[in-house]
Amino acid sequence: MLLEENEEDNDDLVILEERALVPKPQRNNSDSMLMLDHEAFAAYNMFNVNNPEEEQDISFEINLKINPIKKQRTNSLPQLPQARCFYNKLPNNYILQTPKLGNIKTNVIPHQLNLPPCDDDSGHYIVNPNELFANRFVIIKLLGQGTFGKVVQCYDKVNREHVAIKIIRNIKKYRDAARIELRVLSTLKKFDNENINHCIHLRECFDFRGHICIVTDLLKISLYDFLENNRFIAFPGSHVQAFAKQLIRSVTFLHDLNLIHTDLKPENILLHDDSYSKKNLFSSTLGASFLHLSDKDSLKKMGEKFTSKKVPKYLKILKNPLIQVIDFGSAIFNDEYHSLIVSTRHYRAPEIVLGIGWSFPCDMWSIGCILVELIIGEPLFKTHDNLEHLAMIEKVCGYPIDKSMVKTLKANSNECGLDYFTDEYVSLQTPESNNDDDDDVIIDDESTMLHSLTLKFPSRDTPSKFVESVDDLQRIDLFISSRIGLDIDFDKSLSSNYQNNKHLINFGNFTFWWFLIDLLKKLFLINPEDRITAVDALNHPWFNLGIEDEGTI
Repeated sequence: MLLEENEEDNDDLVILEERALVPKPQRNNSDSMLMLDHEAFAAYNMFNVNNPEEEQDISFEINLKINPIKKQRTNSLPQLPQARCFYNKLPNNYILQTPKLGNIKTNVIPHQLNLPPCDDDSGHYIVNPNELFANRFVIIKLLGQGTFGKVVQCYDKVNREHVAIKIIRNIKKYRDAARIELRVLSTLKKFDNENINHCIHLRECFDFRGHICIVTDLLKISLYDFLENNRFIAFPGSHVQAFAKQLIRSVTFLHDLNLIHTDLKPENILLHDDSYSKKNLFSSTLGASFLHLSDKDSLKKMGEKFTSKKVPKYLKILKNPLIQVIDFGSAIFNDEYHSLIVSTRHYRAPEIVLGIGWSFPCDMWSIGCILVELIIGEPLFKTHDNLEHLAMIEKVCGYPIDKSMVKTLKANSNECGLDYFTDEYVSLQTPESNNDDDDDVIIDDESTMLHSLTLKFPSRDTPSKFVESVDDLQRIDLFISSRIGLDIDFDKSLSSNYQNNKHLINFGNFTFWWFLIDLLKKLFLINPEDRITAVDALNHPWFNLGIEDEGTI
C-alpha cells in the first residue's frame, strides 16, 4: 500500500490495485522456432520432455556407419518444474494505453524531536538490533549495505511477520534515485500484483527521519552467496536451467513494460528457500568445473591448496531453486535518460564498454554472463580494464568487434575508439591515380582494410597479465565444454561431437549441454541488434530438455 505525502501535489498519487489482465497460460511450444540442422532437430525431438508421446519408434542416426539409437522414454530425462514455467504476455495495447506512473507518494512517519541523531557522517541510518523503527518495526539485523543505504531484517508488529526494509541514505541524490526505484517497483506491482514473474514485490514505502524506506518480502541468500558457501562448486545443469527460465521470464516481463534492469548479476538474484540436502557428487561435469577453477584467491579463502585440489565427495543441493530478481535501483525506462555507464563490470555488455549507447539487449548479455558463472563456478570476464575486457569479449565470441560499432566510436571521439582501435582505412587508389611515379609504391588494399577499425590487442604496451587472461579464454562453445570436461565444437555436427564425448556422457545429457551452449552463443553476440531477445530466449528449445544430475535424481 502506498501512502500520500501531504506536502506534495495529489496529482501523482497512485493507487495500486489487482487486475486480471492476461489470458490463461498455454503450453509453450518451442518446436516452431527451431533453426537447427536435421541432426540437432532429431536429437531435440528425442529428448523433448514436453512431447506428449511417451515413447516412439523414431530413430536417430548418430553416425551413418553405426546402429541408430532408439528414442528413450521422455521420463528418463527429468526436468524441474521451474524450467517449465510459462510467461503470460501482457496485451501491448493495455501497456501502451496505460499512463506511466508519476512520483510515488511516501507517507512521512512522525517521530519525537528530542531523539539522538540517527545518521552517521555518510548519511547512513545507524542500525541498532532490537530497536523500534518507524513506530512499527523491530530491527532484527543488518542484511547488507551499499552506496544507496542499508537493508535490514525487521519484524512487522502490525502484520506479525518478518520483512526486509531498504533504508536509503539521507542524501538528496540517493533520495531522488530511490523515487525512481519506487516508480519501477510500483509499475511491476501494478502489472503483476500476484508477483508471478519473479521480481521483488513492493509491500509499501514511507519516509522516516529523512530516510526513504522500501518494504519488501524477506528472502534468503543470493545465488552468489550459495555458490560461495558451496566451495564454488557449480550448480547442477538442471538447477541452472531452472534459474535461467525464471530469470529470462523476469526480464521478458521487464522489457514488455519498457524497463531495463541494467544490473543483473548473481548477487541480485535471491533464493526463496536456501535449505539444501547433501548429495554425493557423481556428475563428471561438476567435478571437471571444480577442478578447472582458476580463482586462486577464492580457493585460498577456503583454506585449500590450489596445487592439491581434489573433487569433493559431497555437495550442497538446493531443495527448491525458486528465485526472485532484486535491486531495481539502477533500472530505467527505455525512453528516459540513460547514463553512459551501467552494470557491474563482469556482466557489462560490449555496447556499454564501448560507450555507444545501450538498451534492452544489455540485460541479455548479463544473463549470458550469469549462466556461465553458475556453470563453471566463477565469472567469465574477470577484469576491471576496458581494453582487456574488449579483448576477452572478442575471444569468447570468436570474431572481432563489428566495424560499424567502431565507426560510431570514432565519430563520437570516444576514448575507446581513439585509443583502442586502429583508424579507418579508405583506399585512395583509383585507375586515374596509377602512373609511372607510383610504380615503387605497393598498397595491399584488401589487407589494409582488414586491419582497419580493429582492436589494438596485443600491442607492445599491453600488460602481460592482460595477454595471459585473454589467452585463457576460448570461443564460448570450446570454453564451456572444456570447463565441464567435454569436447564440443560447434563447427562440427552434433553427431560428430557426440562421438568425441560418448565415453564421458550419455546421449540425453549430452543433448542438454549442446542446446545450452547454443543458447549461450545467441546471448554472446557483440552487436546488440543481433543478440537474442528475452522473449525468443524464453522459447529456446533448451528449456524443453531434461538432464539426469544431482538436481533431478
